[in-house]
Amino acid sequence: MRYKYLYTTDILSLTFALLFAFFSLLNLGKVEIDVAGITLDRELFIAFIFVIIIFSLLALFKTTNHCKNRIIRFIRLFYPQLLYIFFFSEAILLSQLFYNNYSFDWFFSQIDLMLFGSQPSITFHQLIPNTRLITELVFFSYFFFFPLICSGWWLLYLQGRMREAVRAFSITTISFYILFLVFIFFPVKGPKYFFPYLNNIWYNNFEGFFFTSFMRNLFNHMNLAGAAFPSSHVALSLVGILLNRRYNWPLALVFIAPTILLFFSTVFIYAHYVVDVIGGIISGILLYYLVPRLYRFFRTCFSKLDYLIGRIFHLSPLADLSL
Repeated sequence: MRYKYLYTTDILSLTFALLFAFFSLLNLGKVEIDVAGITLDRELFIAFIFVIIIFSLLALFKTTNHCKNRIIRFIRLFYPQLLYIFFFSEAILLSQLFYNNYSFDWFFSQIDLMLFGSQPSITFHQLIPNTRLITELVFFSYFFFFPLICSGWWLLYLQGRMREAVRAFSITTISFYILFLVFIFFPVKGPKYFFPYLNNIWYNNFEGFFFTSFMRNLFNHMNLAGAAFPSSHVALSLVGILLNRRYNWPLALVFIAPTILLFFSTVFIYAHYVVDVIGGIISGILLYYLVPRLYRFFRTCFSKLDYLIGRIFHLSPLADLSL
């Protein structure tokens, strides 16, 4: 069964934008920002941005639902991938606001200490030869997370396997959204924020090439203090590998080596505790087996909402998915 007007990911993206706007309004008066020389309450401004996102998505649906052009259909289906990073960054900030910058790092750092007798996030990168090539491979594997969670579903789409593309993409997106909620209400900042030594050296001791510079600049300009447990890189890359094993097994074989390296890289670049990686593996397996059931549940529950939104906003029915 497919919806007449909307995909599952459409309804969930609208719902999460509304939910994040509500969460932002719960934190009014805590942070101010300057916008074009005007001082504004940041969370009021962000809530307004989420409302804009909602109406922008409805406009996207209204103008593209009927279109059968493959490029436009591609954008129509996969646009939530552009929202991942915004939801992710806001989930982190909301966790800081809700908990007044408190985190549970003390607990997870103690688990690592009990398991290993030291802090692997501090010692691991010191045990590996600090060569430009090794550093580049590590940072490349961390960057590889992005094509891993996207390219398989793009390939299914390009092959005309729309049903599989929609299903795999929906499972991935639902998994993302579940983890965003976990990060909001269970903040763990990660070793590079918790340990003063790592926070002081940051990534100045790593020398590589393109991917090292790219990821280092990304870390320098993003607030990532609050999304360490479970490791979303590990959990979602595992979901991606397992889904590709089912739908694109040759691609899954190509992805195995960089994915394993990604697991190690999360500790090597002190973004995560080892227990975060273990939690990511467990979470990834749970998400892979449980989210498909949740996806089927949503498809059933959202049918009336799909119809209601379509009628209220005068949406055209979705174009033929067999393209």
